[in-house]
Amino acid sequence: MAQPVFAFVALTSGSYEGAIIRDMRLANELHARGFQVLIYWMMETNHELVHRGIRQRMLCHGTRYQLSRPSNPLDFAGNALNIYPQKRRRRFVQQHTDYVVRLMSNLARAVCDGDRGLEDRLERWIIRDGVTHLLPTFAMICPFAQAVKERARAKFDYLVTFQGEEIFANYAQRIGRLEDYYARLRGAVAGSGWAAVAVSRDYIQRLSEEMGVDASRLRPIYPGITLPPAGKPPDMTALRAMLPNLRTDIPIVTYFGRQDSEKGIDLLLYAAKLLERDNIKMQLVACGGSSFGLKYREVCEQIAGHLRVPIIWKRRITDEAREALYTASRCIVYPSIHREPFGMVVPEAMSHGTPVLIPDQGGITEAIGAGDAASGLTFRAWDTADLAAQLKRLLTDDALHARLSQNTRTVAANFSVEKMTDNILSHLGLSMHA
Repeated sequence: MAQPVFAFVALTSGSYEGAIIRDMRLANELHARGFQVLIYWMMETNHELVHRGIRQRMLCHGTRYQLSRPSNPLDFAGNALNIYPQKRRRRFVQQHTDYVVRLMSNLARAVCDGDRGLEDRLERWIIRDGVTHLLPTFAMICPFAQAVKERARAKFDYLVTFQGEEIFANYAQRIGRLEDYYARLRGAVAGSGWAAVAVSRDYIQRLSEEMGVDASRLRPIYPGITLPPAGKPPDMTALRAMLPNLRTDIPIVTYFGRQDSEKGIDLLLYAAKLLERDNIKMQLVACGGSSFGLKYREVCEQIAGHLRVPIIWKRRITDEAREALYTASRCIVYPSIHREPFGMVVPEAMSHGTPVLIPDQGGITEAIGAGDAASGLTFRAWDTADLAAQLKRLLTDDALHARLSQNTRTVAANFSVEKMTDNILSHLGLSMHA
């Protein structure tokens, strides 16, 4: 039997979305195990996430979807944007929400109607590269792969992975094509030779309830994180360089993740104001990029200003500073409002010995315990008062905090990149190494 050749179709804005991080970790681990791996980028690249030796190509640019129908000329014109550094391209997207809305709405339309030009290109690449296993980052890309497979000229199959699909469904709803969109996803699941992957058990239930996906055709496989080396002290110098105003004598409460509206950062601001009235001291820190522009971040800045709640805002920080901030934080709060499918920030924080506070709904709740061992607390979803009450416990109850901290690394070890990769290969019926 010929060795498998993996190709990831990676849709990204250039930000560090959890789905892209998950898939690039999987790609890197497959490459390290001796498999042949390629990355086909859509919209933007994230070369810094990919190990050297993995071939990468640009499948299409965001300019392709700036009109109501996919445009090959605009896609080609997108090559000219590479004269600008990625940081500048990323800043443009962050500052022009209308560009993102138009792009994603038109992409949702293309998912419903097909994109012959993109499908032709994808077919040529699959044949030329000898791809046997196509792994699109998001389920929404799979209808394009299904169309190529149905032509029967390229000998491959594709794996449908659901990780945040409901966010893209919002754009299909915006153009009045939600049911068409769901039907295309269901068709893509049925057209694959493998059951689809969902990133948690709760997400399987949600996909079945909201999108009508056959639950018997879904398998839960958790995302994987890179566990820090045991005993390695955090680089506090890197943290001080990135966040010079951070103090060490006041507990740090940190939000990590995308600064987009579904993440509920405003709930954390209201909770902080409630605790200020109880004379509970803390330093709030919010770190992360955005996939959909800066409007929500700007609104949260205004809310913080009106509430007179001090908060340190930072978009990107280095890996060294992030690891140090995980360790230095009293807790990590992830106040998502949209039944989070998983949330890799949770096991990442726990891998550094830090308890977490999360809503009591969604697949994210599956990340904070193993058996009887708990490594975090939950609050009632959308309930700012309960968020404040549970955060107060983490800030003031040292015995509780110590018990949770004791379990964090053990629980986090259940979500390693190695385990995720083993589970994916087993699901595909492949050996653990090339």
